[in-house]
Amino acid sequence: MTTPRSVTPGFVSLLAALAILSANPTTVWAAAPPAGSAPARSTAEQIAAVERDLDLPGLMRSRGIPGLSVAVIDDFKIVWAKGYGVTEKGGSTPVTPRTLFLAGSISKPVAALGALALVDRGVLSLDADVNDHLTSWKPPANAFTRDRKVTLGLILDHTAGFTGGDFFPGYAVGKPVPTLPQILRGEGPATNPAVTVGFAPGSQWRYSGDGYLVAQQLMIDATGKPFPTLMRELVFDPLGLRDTTFEQPLGLERAAAAAAGVFASGAAVPDRWHVQPEMAAGGLWTTPSDLARVAIEVARASAGKSSRVLSRATAAAMIAPHWEKGVANILGTPQSPDAMGYGFFVGDRHRFGHVGGNVGYQATLVMFADSGRGVVVMTNSDIGLSAGNALVNRIAQVYGWNYAVPPPP
Repeated sequence: MTTPRSVTPGFVSLLAALAILSANPTTVWAAAPPAGSAPARSTAEQIAAVERDLDLPGLMRSRGIPGLSVAVIDDFKIVWAKGYGVTEKGGSTPVTPRTLFLAGSISKPVAALGALALVDRGVLSLDADVNDHLTSWKPPANAFTRDRKVTLGLILDHTAGFTGGDFFPGYAVGKPVPTLPQILRGEGPATNPAVTVGFAPGSQWRYSGDGYLVAQQLMIDATGKPFPTLMRELVFDPLGLRDTTFEQPLGLERAAAAAAGVFASGAAVPDRWHVQPEMAAGGLWTTPSDLARVAIEVARASAGKSSRVLSRATAAAMIAPHWEKGVANILGTPQSPDAMGYGFFVGDRHRFGHVGGNVGYQATLVMFADSGRGVVVMTNSDIGLSAGNALVNRIAQVYGWNYAVPPPP
């Protein structure tokens, strides 16, 4: 197991990085309270309290955000989930708790969960040279890799030395889509430069989607299975995630249940969304409720209360600080208390989470592993978190979390 490392202070939460940046509420789902525990307020009263004094429909209208979906976690359970607005600009189909959204970089901790499951099974190692299993492509050797090797553990906490690929815009529907090896080589029709190691592995932290593409290829080469199939077997089926897939492009049946993206200008993304072959870095289609189930499982597993995907030790390592107080967010902004686990950013009170953005989508996940409280918000807008973060803050107030989304830098 890779041991925690620390460096110079400074980091602004990824939540703040995207913070710079409803129509009418529709379908709502709520869990029954556990037997013998009468809540201070009913679920309906809690929802009303969240919505009171927060003009979410007005915020969404003023910013051109068609749809938003939320799932609220309390005591390690989803207590309610609700959709607001519509699934596409100018449309009339309401967002429901089962409407699919692109998760952006929240794909990374979900992919990390699958990679760590392979570690628990002895298929992969956190500390071995990734070239031991990579066959379809290998990181080009250079002066930085002469004495320090790229490992899965370093990839998962963004210290492996990869320096590019913070954001992948994807490919317009109908355009040629590159294979993963073509993306890694920077070879057409891929539009990104070749993936290379730009500093000595383990010597510094740099947020890198490139590294997660290497992890994606590593998992494929080590198992011989397509990434969407592998993730379904390792994570989605064991957790009962019915509305989650890494399938790219999205199949027709799931596409009918998906929200269409909208640019910051309010214009609709042509053909609804972009195809994201960079699956582990940003290609996850899912719902807030399914992401909430992921967060709950990680929290419970880290406390030894579940083992459906990870062992207790591995789950605890996932949300432990590996690279502390020396990370900069995807905008390069320093100075915040967060640190880096395996896939998740981690903070005080056993908090872990991530934000995500694709062309036309923004999302956020926050979970407190000690209290079992959390929230997931997903939107179909490039500036969706301008309303979504206000909702997170309101939920935190109502549920007494003593937490607020960090202000923009």
